[in-house]
Amino acid sequence: MENISKIVLSKSTGKRIGYILDVAIDFKTMNKIGYYIVDEESEGEFFIDISNILSISSDFVVIENSSELQYVSEREESLLGKEVIDCNSLSLGYIKKLCFSKKRLVKIITDKCEIYAKYISKVGKDIVFVDFKRKRKSKKESYFPKAQFDLPVQTQITQLVTIPEKIRLSPTYYIGKICGENIFGYNNEKIILKDEVITKSIVDKAKRHNKLNQLFFAIKR
Repeated sequence: MENISKIVLSKSTGKRIGYILDVAIDFKTMNKIGYYIVDEESEGEFFIDISNILSISSDFVVIENSSELQYVSEREESLLGKEVIDCNSLSLGYIKKLCFSKKRLVKIITDKCEIYAKYISKVGKDIVFVDFKRKRKSKKESYFPKAQFDLPVQTQITQLVTIPEKIRLSPTYYIGKICGENIFGYNNEKIILKDEVITKSIVDKAKRHNKLNQLFFAIKR
């Protein structure tokens, strides 16, 4: 999910710096400006500008060194987990995925539908408001077919996913909760089995195997 939970490495020192906590978005332009990183030892949060990222693979995010990180005491709430409300006060679900084209956010995916990001009118602390009456930039532009709400959204066929109102990706969020599925890491190494209680060591192992996001959605609710 947009590189969340991937391990961040320093090219100059060859050390693990931490892992991606969230994507940083300029909500005025809807452009991705960087990422928020958690230091694995102190659990402090840092910002890395997207221009300072050397490469991103399926496993790692590489930067030059930790001096490029900017400490953040407060940051914007993540888009993930926010509820989407339209201009008629209808709930369109909770955001579970963000889709980018290069740096620009083009689509949000909820547990009910897919919505073009250009329809977002306001990003609040808990709610994202969308307005489908906003003027279109081009008549030739293609859109998703209308769904059951008669809105320019596309209903998902996949099984609905229940997401809490807020996603807290701090390790303490997971501890003590019950996992609802088996999760395996690299080389089929067991991370946790279904109905096991999540401990700090399990969270740490999930980080190492880039399975933190899967662990979150596997929590029994």
